[in-house]
Amino acid sequence: MLNADRIAPETGGQGTDLLALGARRLSWLSARQEVLAGNVANADTPDFAPKDVTPFQAAVDEFDVEPVRTNEAHFGVSADPVRVTARPASERSLDGNQVSLEHELEQVADVQDQQHLATNLYTKYMSMFQTVLDK
Repeated sequence: MLNADRIAPETGGQGTDLLALGARRLSWLSARQEVLAGNVANADTPDFAPKDVTPFQAAVDEFDVEPVRTNEAHFGVSADPVRVTARPASERSLDGNQVSLEHELEQVADVQDQQHLATNLYTKYMSMFQTVLDK
């Protein structure tokens, strides 16, 4: 399993490399997709508890970028953006399996949307470079 907080930053603390960050995001999304597929595959396994990877926020925190609240009407920055909620006992099957197929498939769809966003941003970023270089 790939943990986002264990990937060394490629920039050496010299700012934010958006291409490297995008590549890391896609690697993290790929690992998360594998874990979610494993959860779905084990939906009938007795006493199986679903798994997930560490949040990608841990990788973003390695960069020296802080969001700034520039207007009082803006939402504040939460100290802990990830909220973990335990599944209610009513969602467990009789054999102790805790996998909710609906929940897992929602997460799979969310990962797919995030992969599309990351690849689209990468494509736009590269087209900006090509425009600057007159190619």
